[in-house]
Amino acid sequence: MNIEDYKGNDDLQLYDSVIKKLIIDHQNKTVEFYFLKVIERVDRSEHSFTYKVREARLKFSGVVYAKLPYWMEFDEWSEFYRSAVIKTSSILQRVPERAQKHKELQHIYLGIDNGNEYVEQDIICESFAMEMEPEEYILHNDFDWLYEE
Repeated sequence: MNIEDYKGNDDLQLYDSVIKKLIIDHQNKTVEFYFLKVIERVDRSEHSFTYKVREARLKFSGVVYAKLPYWMEFDEWSEFYRSAVIKTSSILQRVPERAQKHKELQHIYLGIDNGNEYVEQDIICESFAMEMEPEEYILHNDFDWLYEE
């Protein structure tokens, strides 16, 4: 698949979900994102809206490759923008044979708005799973996710 064929996707439906925490565990070969998953948009007035969200975790297991450019900026929240689950790609084809042995690897593409810059992340892993808490809440207008309404 051509790289341009999936960069506009949002297969995991992560658009505008605010990232709270990123954990990279080399020993266990996992990458975990903790975030506020957008459930629906809530219009407040003609020019104002916020989101109904749930606490969520996206865990990648059996990671054999991860390109994770990531940083934080003052007064900015990192948010997911795009996502794609790719069965064949040039990045998958470059994974060494010994890393592929007896594994069905997947290429996960994540586009993240890190505040003032958009970054692309690629993860090659055996599996991934998303878990969400059942409780929903609404973000404040200023998107200060630390405080529930």
